[in-house]
Amino acid sequence: SISFVSKNAAAFAENIFRLNNKFILIPGVRMEYLEGAAAGRIGFDTNGSSIELQNIKRSRSFVMAGIGAEYHVGASTEFYANITQAYRPIQFANLQAPPRTDIIDPNLKDASGFNADCGFRGTLKNYLSFDVGLFYLNYDNRIGSILQNGNLFKTNIGTSVSKGIESYVEINVLRIFTDNTKIGVVSIFASNSFIDAKYVKWDDPSKTIQDKQVENAPKYIHRFGLSYCLKGFSATIQLSKVASVYTDAENTEMSNTQGTIGKLPAYQVMDAALTYKFLKFYNVKAGVNNLTDEKYASRRATGYPGPGILPGNGRTFYFSLGACF
Repeated sequence: SISFVSKNAAAFAENIFRLNNKFILIPGVRMEYLEGAAAGRIGFDTNGSSIELQNIKRSRSFVMAGIGAEYHVGASTEFYANITQAYRPIQFANLQAPPRTDIIDPNLKDASGFNADCGFRGTLKNYLSFDVGLFYLNYDNRIGSILQNGNLFKTNIGTSVSKGIESYVEINVLRIFTDNTKIGVVSIFASNSFIDAKYVKWDDPSKTIQDKQVENAPKYIHRFGLSYCLKGFSATIQLSKVASVYTDAENTEMSNTQGTIGKLPAYQVMDAALTYKFLKFYNVKAGVNNLTDEKYASRRATGYPGPGILPGNGRTFYFSLGACF
């Protein structure tokens, strides 16, 4: 039985500066005030007495700025770049521990940092669309969990830097050779991310995890797919590949007895989908998720519905009939 009260006031402004017909600058600034409070009963102890939440009230104000740029090359391609400050205030969930598994640092601080990215995107003729870019994320006062006296201790564990490459490419294969769409449209697409996410600063002198991999951050995420469309019929098959991840900041390899930490292996999942539209307003959809019935997991839970590993869904079939009125 908890009462929450929050107050928020913000002002934001940005402007597009068109320096010429190719080059655009877009600066922006945001000023914000936040105040949050919580009070009430959070549960009962073993004797049946109520456990009262100590009145929590926090407020903060901050200013964030950012700037973006575009340089257009031809009619349909452009270079782009952005850099923006970021801020993440502590949430109520960060201050309340799941039963039996977590201990919360009472001196948690808000997180801050900045995002930067640059790249090249656009379309070529009528058969190729793409977006290839670099990104850099600096994350200060990151909130994470470390193992302390057999329990997970949630605290500000330091500064992490995530950097890498993201790309998306889609090719309409038949249009390379012909504009005749009577035989349908065949598209091949690929989305690839290569990620290097590591701690560059560690706030706890009793442990050294500098250069350790950030928890739940895979080194790659890849999606490959093939689509075919003809009139009202379309079919798509997609393969997703995700690298292994550590689930704690210390990069523990083996699972503990509660299953709340430990490395999760890489996995791949294949999905297939069919759609048929008919009589203008109706459609039938069917598909299979996890076509090969892969046994995998993407994360662990410290509270409900855990503690323990959370397995991914097995092979799943679906079918639907739709109508538009």
